[in-house]
Amino acid sequence: MEKIIWSGYEWLKQERWGDHHPDSSLTYHDPTAVELCGETLIHKTQKNPKQFEDGKTRPIGIGLVSCTEKFGYGYFEIEALLPTGPKLWPAFWMWGWESWPPEIDIFEAYSNSRGNYFNKWYKFYHPWNVATNVHYGRSADHHQIRAKNHWFGIKDPAKEFLKYSCEWQETRIDIFYNERHVRSVTDKNVLSYFKNQQMNVILNNSVQIGTEVENHPTSKFKINYFKYQKL
Repeated sequence: MEKIIWSGYEWLKQERWGDHHPDSSLTYHDPTAVELCGETLIHKTQKNPKQFEDGKTRPIGIGLVSCTEKFGYGYFEIEALLPTGPKLWPAFWMWGWESWPPEIDIFEAYSNSRGNYFNKWYKFYHPWNVATNVHYGRSADHHQIRAKNHWFGIKDPAKEFLKYSCEWQETRIDIFYNERHVRSVTDKNVLSYFKNQQMNVILNNSVQIGTEVENHPTSKFKINYFKYQKL
C-alpha cells in the first residue's frame, strides 16, 4: 500500500480494505491521482484505465487518502477548494474503524453537468449542492439522515478555499461550513451508534455514477491542511 505523510499524519493512497469498490465499474483509487504540492494535498480524477482481478477494467483513477490514525471524539477541519468539472463527487468523511456504519459525511459535493456546484433548486440560504449525511444502524439494514443542502453565503466553493469542519461529541454532532453552523445531530438513538467509536478519516475526489467517461476531464480537489483536536 502506498502511503503519504501530510499534516502530521500518515495516509494510505486507498481505502484500508482495498483500491477499488467491488460495486463500482467506473473508478478505482489511483495512487498517481494523489499529489503533494508544498503543503497542499491534491486529489485528481483522471482517465487512467486499469484492469483488476475481477476482470473489469475501471477507466477513471480517483484520488483518495485514508488516515491510518484512529480518531475519537474531537474537532476535525480542512481548508479546501472544490474541483471543477462535470459530475464530480468530492468528499470529507469518516467511518467506523471496526465496521460500517457508522459514518459521518462532513460534506459531499455534487457538481452539475456544467461543472459547477450551483443548485438548480436554489434557495437563498443554500445555493450550492453541498450537504452532510449521517449513516447509522447495522450494515445489513442501516439508516441515514441526509441534510438539505446548506451553505454559508455567496462564496463559490470551487473558486475560494473554504473551511469545512465537524465537532463530534458524545452528546451531539455539529457541522460547520466556513465557520457557519449548518447542521446538528442530537437524537440520542442516532448518537448511540457513534458512542465511543473509533473513526477513520477519508478525503477523496470521485465522480458520480453514470458519468460519461469519454467526456470526463481531469479535475483537482485541493486541500491546504487537515486538523484534529481531541475533545
